[in-house]
Amino acid sequence: MNKLKTLLFLVVVCFVVLISGQNVHAQKVEPDTVYKPIVVKEHSPHKATLYSALLPGLGQIYNKKYWKLPILYAGIGATLYAIGWNTGQYNDYKDGYIDLTKYLEFKNQAEDAGIPEPTSKRYQKLVPDTDFSTTTADVDNWFKTTFQNKKDSFKRDRDLSYIILFGVYVLNIIDATVDAHFTNFNINDDLSMTVHPKMNYNPVSGSTLGLSCRINF
Repeated sequence: MNKLKTLLFLVVVCFVVLISGQNVHAQKVEPDTVYKPIVVKEHSPHKATLYSALLPGLGQIYNKKYWKLPILYAGIGATLYAIGWNTGQYNDYKDGYIDLTKYLEFKNQAEDAGIPEPTSKRYQKLVPDTDFSTTTADVDNWFKTTFQNKKDSFKRDRDLSYIILFGVYVLNIIDATVDAHFTNFNINDDLSMTVHPKMNYNPVSGSTLGLSCRINF
């Protein structure tokens, strides 16, 4: 479980790095006496979302954020490894628990029960130095309980790993979509505010004096 907590922490860190890497590819308007229209190809957030949904990382490629790919695929790879490892451990303890239960039924049977000795003893892979033909009932019950607890624990970790993998997939889509939206921002280097007096005329109240505020960005 500690390994799963570490994996979840790394995934969160990867997401923070991805989001913090969002920057605005601005269409900057240079101050000049003559402004010429600039034709900029629209960067589609819809395409970025669709690409990331079809294949994780494809939206980042569309956004030209290639440096994010190693982070994304490292998170996916680590999660897939956790899924494979926990699945293998779960299967080993599940098989060992089943075979040990059958062997203990054979071992503790009544004299006239006629239960044959099981041929499958996959629990020996987990405890190769233990001879269950000579162990006491307390030891048998301890091993049986341990196998069951291990089996349930690895199953929970496997299921949690699937949830983390889905979370990485969703974060990949969110990152590509937000990044694509930022790409279309238009920013002017001239960020200023001007205030000047303004005279307004109303047929009822007559002339009024006020202020006019203009912000350039």
